[in-house]
Amino acid sequence: MRGLRSKWILREAVKQLLPQRILTRPKVGFRVPVNEWFRGPMRAYLLEHLQSAASRTRAYYDARVLDRVLAEHLSARQNHEKLLWTLLNLEIWHRQYA
Repeated sequence: MRGLRSKWILREAVKQLLPQRILTRPKVGFRVPVNEWFRGPMRAYLLEHLQSAASRTRAYYDARVLDRVLAEHLSARQNHEKLLWTLLNLEIWHRQYA
């Protein structure tokens, strides 16, 4: 910090390497590709947690609706990443603490 400027020393270190517009722009977030993960590398993990007999939260939901939401997401007809992320985290929490 220098005054109210955060990351001052970092900006000073790279000011010869980066354009001024990059050094002075506001913070930019980045999107985490959860929807792609659920359709790819995390597919089995998601299904095991939300559809298997070991699921601790499946009884909270109408299984037909949950299965439809999963099928829509996995087939890329709909993006239910926010809902599925929430349900997955609830399941993980239950497995850890309940």
